[in-house]
Amino acid sequence: MNERSLQDILEWVVLGLLIAVAALVVLWVGGWLFTFLGTLLKGLAGVVWALLRVLVPVLIVVAVVYFVMRFIQKPKTA
Repeated sequence: MNERSLQDILEWVVLGLLIAVAALVVLWVGGWLFTFLGTLLKGLAGVVWALLRVLVPVLIVVAVVYFVMRFIQKPKTA
């Protein structure tokens, strides 16, 4: 039969605890990183939204002016 000594059992327990602590540290760092990244992307989305709120109406006005000018300058056919 495969007998394990008390030292072997304790080594496995300590190794398991170290792996658990390492996994928790990785999850903590990952959570911090994603929180920072989320804040950064939220700010970027705010900048894009502010630009679009200004640019979309301007582009609509430019398109209307373009099509009106194109309609006016169109040669008349008989």
